[in-house]
Amino acid sequence: MELSALIEPLAGTPETKLALAVLLLPLFAFLSLFFFGKRLPRQGDWLGIALTVLAFGASVWLFSATWNHTSFHSRTVWFSLPALSASVTNFTAGILLDNLTVLMLVIVTFISTLVQLFSVGYMHGDAGYSRYYAFLGLFTFSMLGIVLVDNLLLLFMFWELVGFSSYLLIGFWFDRPAAVAANKKAFLVNRVGDIGLLLGLFFFYTCFRTFDLEALRTLVNEGSWIGGSFLVSFQLHGQPWDLELAPLWLTLAGLGLFMGCVGKSAQFPLQVWLPDAMQGPTPVSSLIHAATMVAAGVYLLARCYAFFTVDALTVIAIVGAITALLGAVAALTQNDIKAVLAFSTISQLGYMVMGMGTGAHDASLFHLTTHAFFKAALFLNAGIIIHAMHRGLHHSHQPEHIDPQDIRNMGGLRKAMPFTFFTYALAAAALVGLPLFSGFLSKDAILAGSWAWAQTMSANGNALYFLVPAIGFAVVLLTAYYMGRHLWLLFFGEFRLPFDIKSLRFSAGREVELVMLVPVLLLAVLSLGVFFSLNPLDFAGSWLLQGLNLGLLAADARPLADGLLQAVAEQDKANHVAHVLFAVLAVALGVSGVGYAIIKYRNKTKEMLLQEQPQSALGRLSYNHFYLDQLYNSAFVKPTLLLARSLYRTDKRVIDYLLNNGSIILVVLAKTVAWFDRLVVDGLVWLVGALSRFAGRFGRNLQNGKVQSYFAYSLLGFILIILYIVLK
Repeated sequence: MELSALIEPLAGTPETKLALAVLLLPLFAFLSLFFFGKRLPRQGDWLGIALTVLAFGASVWLFSATWNHTSFHSRTVWFSLPALSASVTNFTAGILLDNLTVLMLVIVTFISTLVQLFSVGYMHGDAGYSRYYAFLGLFTFSMLGIVLVDNLLLLFMFWELVGFSSYLLIGFWFDRPAAVAANKKAFLVNRVGDIGLLLGLFFFYTCFRTFDLEALRTLVNEGSWIGGSFLVSFQLHGQPWDLELAPLWLTLAGLGLFMGCVGKSAQFPLQVWLPDAMQGPTPVSSLIHAATMVAAGVYLLARCYAFFTVDALTVIAIVGAITALLGAVAALTQNDIKAVLAFSTISQLGYMVMGMGTGAHDASLFHLTTHAFFKAALFLNAGIIIHAMHRGLHHSHQPEHIDPQDIRNMGGLRKAMPFTFFTYALAAAALVGLPLFSGFLSKDAILAGSWAWAQTMSANGNALYFLVPAIGFAVVLLTAYYMGRHLWLLFFGEFRLPFDIKSLRFSAGREVELVMLVPVLLLAVLSLGVFFSLNPLDFAGSWLLQGLNLGLLAADARPLADGLLQAVAEQDKANHVAHVLFAVLAVALGVSGVGYAIIKYRNKTKEMLLQEQPQSALGRLSYNHFYLDQLYNSAFVKPTLLLARSLYRTDKRVIDYLLNNGSIILVVLAKTVAWFDRLVVDGLVWLVGALSRFAGRFGRNLQNGKVQSYFAYSLLGFILIILYIVLK
């Protein structure tokens, strides 16, 4: 098989051209708003929203044309480089539309549209209003680029652009030190993961000489495991190219790609950036850190699924399970309304990654989709509550030290904000995984898949693999508890601040602006399970799950871990009774967790809540996020700063001292040499010249052409000779 045939240019289709237009629309919005936003009516918010709505409409059309019908792929030569064998290596760029792509297109453009619409009310009057919408356009463009491109090199470029645009949005309020610290932290921590992604990317190019994902999948499909090594042969510029790769190298390369997911999707041990990233505006938290950016890592795993070995998938499953557990435990004791949701996001991302590692590829993407809607709804509702708390504190002239995001300062909000309570409750029920809600379907699918994986992997007698699904069930209980606590402290009991709760409302007749109400209503309704499966109690019949099946997405490609994945799928099909038991157990755990939270916090007053401090070791670990920030600060940040200060002092006190004093010495030496050159060397040269000039003038006077002078000189000479003889 000739590699050039696998990456030959493909003519663009109307669908791929429309997809390119979808990509460019938010870029145009960014450029227009960034350069001319303040000159446009309403500072250009209508332009950003209108272009995103157009992108969403086109994405829906592409979804209808592609989903379960066909795929579209266009490719062109991007640039060429000469190769060592006097040939030319072509680097291609293209757009790939399949079920996964169009689903992500709809999610990104839909959530972005609602967030921008919500921001009209939330960000009204902000000094950086046009800049905010410009940054949202840049982020949407970057995320759509990750989704649409068909090769790893372009994906990495958009990957970094997503990191940059999230840096801008997290630190949008750059006059706040906490926001500046948060965006730097997010940027740097993500770069750690991106190093691994870059190494994995280069490994696959070094071996297969292409970044094209379709070509890579085809080459992996052509290879085979023989004698414990992976063998593949193809033609490269007309010459045979034979590869023999040890499983260890393939595993390390796959884990390199996974490192990108660890950073972007906030997996252990790089999840520390996500809670701090809540310093950005709340709609940004909804867009970036609940629905799209953090989902990019899971999307990367899905797009590169064929390149992971069994060992790599095992590591992915373990890391996902650990992340799900740590995030859920950390959320138990948080008091900031956004912090609870941030740690919940970490936990749910762990679920998705765990699903990927355990072979539940479709279930993981299913949960990515459902989570996008209900978590975006939760964050936007949190924005409404924070907005209302600021309004109430301002109108009642309360002290500035009262935190409007502390859930202990709330309570009873359902009385003044019934619509917010309704939409928040729907989204929270989906997050907990209660029946009839979307989270119930997608979580159940992941738990069932992880159990089948554990059964398959433990066939050799090692029961430790069952810890992964066991952690999954434990996280169901923890999620229910912290969301029950969260809801109770927000909406039930009595309002805990000394002013009328009705002052939280936008007006006497409305609790919130209409432009903020519509997005949360749509997202809350989409948290219902009926939109994802006609039978909201059975995930197996979900149209979404069936459309994301690995066999459908990559029918002509055999993953490196194909044997394991087939065995897990067969085991999962055999677990009919177990699926029912898992669903019953998950519901029981969810109800128990919510019930226990209500019982625990039902009678607690504000004073009791404010005095409540984690006493147990687990409570302190939870409240302080397992001291990971302190650990990294001591192990990496402080040594780095100490090294930097040491190098600075060395530079100032040693290098600069030597350079400065050396310069002085050189100046003195130069002046001494100049003095010596001027007075001695130049003086001697001048003296020789002067003597020569004098001698020349004297000789010239002797040769004046006058006979009487010659006679006088001769007489003088004769007299001198006589005197010499006489005196001698």
